[in-house]
Amino acid sequence: MASSLRWLVLYLISQLHLVLAQINASNIFIPEANTIIAINLPDDGSNDINFYVSSPDWYQYSAIGFGSSMANSLMLVMYPSADRKSVTVSPRFTNGNTEPTHRPVRITLHPGTELTTQMTANGTCHSCRNLQAAPFNPSIPANSPTAPVMFAVGPSSGAFSSDDLDARIRRHVAHGIFNIDVFKSTGSGGVGTPTNVTQHVTFPDGDSSLKKSSNKAATAHGILFAIAALAIAPFDTLVAAFLGRRWPKLHIASGSIYFLFVLGAMVPGIVISGQHVLTATMGTGHQVLGLLTVAVMVVMVGWGFVVRKKAGGQEVAGKGGWMKQVHAWGGRGIWVALLVNNGLGLKLSEQTRLLMLGYAVLAGGVFVFLIPIYFCLWRCTSARKPKTAEEDHELYNMPSIYDHEARFGYGRQ
Repeated sequence: MASSLRWLVLYLISQLHLVLAQINASNIFIPEANTIIAINLPDDGSNDINFYVSSPDWYQYSAIGFGSSMANSLMLVMYPSADRKSVTVSPRFTNGNTEPTHRPVRITLHPGTELTTQMTANGTCHSCRNLQAAPFNPSIPANSPTAPVMFAVGPSSGAFSSDDLDARIRRHVAHGIFNIDVFKSTGSGGVGTPTNVTQHVTFPDGDSSLKKSSNKAATAHGILFAIAALAIAPFDTLVAAFLGRRWPKLHIASGSIYFLFVLGAMVPGIVISGQHVLTATMGTGHQVLGLLTVAVMVVMVGWGFVVRKKAGGQEVAGKGGWMKQVHAWGGRGIWVALLVNNGLGLKLSEQTRLLMLGYAVLAGGVFVFLIPIYFCLWRCTSARKPKTAEEDHELYNMPSIYDHEARFGYGRQ
């Protein structure tokens, strides 16, 4: 009995292999993303591409692209529909490693397209195999034995869902590339019934693992601005207020480091702005406030040198006049603007509510921490502050209790 059961299992496995072999489609299972992709090329001369993509619904989107790089390649981006009962498939294009935008390519979705715990798209991209019109490169070049296909998944979706074919999407968190066997993927019958068995697929570098995507420019932008606003700016403010008169070079040094940090943080910010449709025109509140803050900072740096030059490098008595007050309050305003703009940046990049709350608490904590320090330094410097010439003159002219003429009226007319 056991022997018969074993032979039955072996027979069924052999038949399953034959069935899979008869399917004219390239099929790949990506375990790290729990994703299945299948590609079929009809042999009816239509240049259509039949596709099947199934990914978990916790991703914001799942996408495939026909080509070895994003530039000028046709991409099909799948995300939950507005009613979260099905999916939206958006054909898109980009000219580089930037957010792709919708292009009018005809897509037909077939039965099996649904949204459960998986986003599943079973469809046909019409006349997509050899797009000759600019700006696309041919998706699958003629007479090529293999064709590269890209794959990517977006970050955690949250509540994202849309019927808009040009809905904004965030940068992918993982990606990969594989080659389909064009000959074995060509034929009638569509993609068949895709399974978690990988067949008719090779990998360019022999590595089938999914690669995590990183955005080093965005990370550097956020970290540098956080350090500038939460550490360097308050330190420079204290130096300028309480040590700048006695040791002006110390304020020049701290201010220069502060200025360089801000410029260093701005550069990667400009780079990543060009990667997204929303920020490409530099018109968001975060970008406008950031550019204004940097512009004012440049003015205040020059203003500070003018104040020092006017003072002749000497210690300025009292509050130093209106020019010094403009420089001082301008610096404080820049610090507040940086703190606010960092929060706007977190919101623009759609960070988690927990991270934004943590930043708000940290920024508020910096103020609470600085208040007693500021007060103590103010008390110490006030106690040691030398009297001005006017105060000395008034003291010198006050009547003394030992001035007998003043006390007893001698010498009065």
